Amino acid sequence: MTVPVVLITGGAAGIGLAIARRAVNRGAAVWLWDRDERALEAARAGLGASARTQVVDVSDEAALAEAEAALAGRPPTHLVNNAGILGRPMPLDAMEAIEIARVLAVNVSGTLLATSAFLRARLPHPGAAILNMSSIAGTNGGSPGHALYGATKAALLALTQAMARDLAPAVRVNALAPGIIDTDIQKAVFADRQALHATAAGIPLGRVGTPDEVAEAAEWLLFAAPYVTGETIRVGGGRK
Repeated sequence: MTVPVVLITGGAAGIGLAIARRAVNRGAAVWLWDRDERALEAARAGLGASARTQVVDVSDEAALAEAEAALAGRPPTHLVNNAGILGRPMPLDAMEAIEIARVLAVNVSGTLLATSAFLRARLPHPGAAILNMSSIAGTNGGSPGHALYGATKAALLALTQAMARDLAPAVRVNALAPGIIDTDIQKAVFADRQALHATAAGIPLGRVGTPDEVAEAAEWLLFAAPYVTGETIRVGGGRK
C-alpha cells in the first residue's frame, strides 16, 4: 500500500505539529504548511526526513499556487486543515470589516482553498481522509468578544458535512472540535495563567487539554476509522 503523506496546514506548532509527530511515528510522511518559517525549520529538524515544509499563508492564492506545485514531488494522500487565527476581540457593536475579512480569509476561505489545492495534487489512496479543525466555539459561540471566531468554526462544521457528501466514497471527511487546549491561541484568550486555571476548574475533567490529546483523536480519524465520515468529535474534557 502507498505510504500515507499527510499535508497539515498550520503544522509548525501546537496541535498541527502534534498531529505531524503522530503521523510520522506510525510511518507516514508529512508536508507542513505554515506562515512561520523559523518554526517550520525547527519542526522539520525534529521530525527528520519524513517531513517536508513550505512557508504558506493559506489566505494567499498566489502562495497556495506555488505550494501546490511543490506537492508534485511528494503528493499528499491525507489533509489536515488546521491553520486558523483567533482574530482581535471585537464587541458586536464595534465590528470592523477589515478584521472580519482577515479572519474569514484564513479560517474559512483558507480551508476551502487548501482543500481545493490538495484535491488537485493528491495521490489516490484507499484510506484517503480530510480532517477539519473546528472548535467547541463553533457550537457555543466562543469567548466574549470572539463571535467572529466562533462563526468561522461553525462554518467548518457545515463544510465538513458538504465535503463528506461530495467527496464520498473516495475521501472521508471529518472534523474535530477541541475545547480549551494549552496552545498559543489560548494565551491570547487568557491574559494570565490564573484566569486559565479558573476556567479549567469548570471543565468536567478539571483541566485543559494538551495538543497530543487532540492529535490522538486526529490520528484515529485519519487512519483508523474507515467507516466514519461527516462526523465531528469534541475533544474538550466534557466542556460544551
